[in-house]
Amino acid sequence: MTVVIRAQLSLALRLVDTTTGREVEERGTSFFLNGNRLQPMYKGPGIFVFVNIGREDFLMQIDAPGYDKTDVKVNYEELDPRLPMLDVFLMPSEKNRIGGSVLEISGTLSELQYIEAINLDRPIGLFHSITEKKNVSRMTLLPMRPGGGCRLDSIRYALLSETGERYDCFEVKEQDAPLSIVLKDSFETEHKLNDKIYRIIYGRAGPDGAFSLKVRDDSDHLPYLIHFKVGEDEYFKTADFHLDAGHMDLLKDAAKVIPITEENSEDSET
Repeated sequence: MTVVIRAQLSLALRLVDTTTGREVEERGTSFFLNGNRLQPMYKGPGIFVFVNIGREDFLMQIDAPGYDKTDVKVNYEELDPRLPMLDVFLMPSEKNRIGGSVLEISGTLSELQYIEAINLDRPIGLFHSITEKKNVSRMTLLPMRPGGGCRLDSIRYALLSETGERYDCFEVKEQDAPLSIVLKDSFETEHKLNDKIYRIIYGRAGPDGAFSLKVRDDSDHLPYLIHFKVGEDEYFKTADFHLDAGHMDLLKDAAKVIPITEENSEDSET
C-alpha cells in the first residue's frame, strides 16, 4: 500500500535584525500559534518555512534569544499566494550583546504610524540611474569603492537626497546583475548621480503612541536620520544616539515633508 503525504506551504518568514538590516541566524527561535508551539523548517539564513497550518489569517508569537518577543499578524491578502513570504523585524533586547550593546530612544506620540532610521555614516552603495522599459523600473548602482560590489536583497532600502535632509524608500524585486536591480515600484522623485543608498533600521510604534528605536552602540559617532509618520504627515529628524538616547520628543526640530503635489502647486504660484 502506497502512502501519499501531502505538504502545503503555508508561510515563509524571514527574520531581520532591526539594527543591522541583516537576517537573524538564531536557530533557537520559538514560534507559537494559539499557545501551541510550531515546528517550522529552517531554510537559513534567517528563513523559516511552515507547512500544513492552513492559509487563514492568524497572529503568531515569536521568541528569539536575544530579541524582544514579537507578535506578528499574518494577513494572506497582502502576501504572494504562490510564495507567501513575510519579513519580520526583530528588535534586540538589552541582553543581546552580539555586535555591540544597545542604545534606545523612546517616548510617546499620538497618532504615530511608524518610525525608522538610517545610519548616515554607513552607506552601502551609490545611485547611478533609473530606466523605465515595458513597465519595468531598473536602477543601476555604483559601489562605494572602485571594483567593489553592491548586493541588495528583496527588502526596502533608503536613497538619500542630495541635501541629506530626507530619503526615499524603494523595494528590490530582484537583483538581475551585480550592479543592477529591478524595483518593485517606480520612483516619484528624481535623484542624482552618487546619491547614497542605506539599509533601513526599524523601530516599534504603538500601542497608544508609544515608540522605541534601538541601534547598536558600535561606534563613537552614531548619526542617524529618523523618518516617522504622524497621522497623514511624514517627518525627518537627525539624531546622534550617544547624545540623544533616552526619552525623546520626536517632533522637536523635526522637518515636515511637503508632498510633491503641494511643492508643484507652490512653484506654479510663484
